Amino acid sequence: MPVTMKITGIDELVQALGSVPAIVTSGVKTTDELNYIKALVWDMGYVTRVIKPGPKTLWSVNVLGEPKVLTITAPTGFIRVQRQQYLAVLRDEFAKAQFARHPIGTWAELATTMMTNAAQRCAQLVSNAAPIDTGQLRQSIVAAPPGDGALAGEGGFYTSGYGPYGTFDVGDLLSA
Repeated sequence: MPVTMKITGIDELVQALGSVPAIVTSGVKTTDELNYIKALVWDMGYVTRVIKPGPKTLWSVNVLGEPKVLTITAPTGFIRVQRQQYLAVLRDEFAKAQFARHPIGTWAELATTMMTNAAQRCAQLVSNAAPIDTGQLRQSIVAAPPGDGALAGEGGFYTSGYGPYGTFDVGDLLSA
């Protein structure tokens, strides 16, 4: 005896999900080019023509496993080494968003709010870990919320030659 089931409303579901962006991007940036360059050098290190480092630097191994001259206040870098903390922030913000408790039509706004909050928290993590020199670098580190020009290739940590520093799938957030 065959059983037939009919599911209705699929068109409405597809249409509602079509309003949700597939990717929502936020990040961390600096407010000026000089601090952007400092941040990259202090995170990834540099090789000088000098045989030994100066008084505020030392030979170390950066996050990519390369021997470089790095600052004594961040001898292993300060951005990439925090990847697990960024993931924890994203998981926390994802849990706070509670997508299942909201209509699909509000998911785009929820995702934007979630990523804005995550960017602010990650910017604070990066700023707190940044090497202290004059303090200008720490002050220049800010969130790049969804839609920010820095995320579209106009500068900032995210678009460096070493970035993006982390791309996380929703599945990564749920598998904690």
